[in-house]
Amino acid sequence: MEELRKHKIFTMEDSKRNNLLTVAMSKFARNGYKKTATDEIISEAEISKGLLFHYFGTKKDLYIFLFEYANATIMQDFYGQIDMEEKDILERLRKMFLLKLQLTNKYPSIFDFVASAYFEKDTAVFSEINKYSTEMSLDAQKKILKDIDLSLFKENNNIQKVIDIIIYTLRGYSEAQALEGKLIEDYSKEHERYIREIDEYINLLRTAFYK
Repeated sequence: MEELRKHKIFTMEDSKRNNLLTVAMSKFARNGYKKTATDEIISEAEISKGLLFHYFGTKKDLYIFLFEYANATIMQDFYGQIDMEEKDILERLRKMFLLKLQLTNKYPSIFDFVASAYFEKDTAVFSEINKYSTEMSLDAQKKILKDIDLSLFKENNNIQKVIDIIIYTLRGYSEAQALEGKLIEDYSKEHERYIREIDEYINLLRTAFYK
């Protein structure tokens, strides 16, 4: 986040900047990269086209900045609240899942944009989004697995493969709930189901792999 804050957009007055970023993320989330016109953004954000392109040279520059900014905002809050004292990896992952649900309510427009970017296939931005997402995912996995209690696992199992299965299972569940065009207001209606189902998976994994 510190590196992003060096961007010249942060010289703009706070309320105007926040309004611009929120409007831009909302437009991209609902319409996708290609169908979002910068004229729509500047009209709703009430700034000039010249000012927009003063801060962001192209629509692509704006989109990539928004993607990095949105993820950085979420992860800064996420890592600030993670209970790393919890050494049980299954319990840690459950708490992370619940925290993510809480943050969707705190940052609805940001999560809507990030969710839409997950499905974005436009060649203008796809490769950069994919590269950033892959690097972020690898970094997150290292942090998630830091200092977990390996003594909880059954001794006759390959611990690394067991951990892989746990990560793939819970990540796969989360990805299976994501649908193109679905917004946070839609996901929020299903929070109770998500929690119930993630608990079912965690209980199955605990039974299968824990002592």
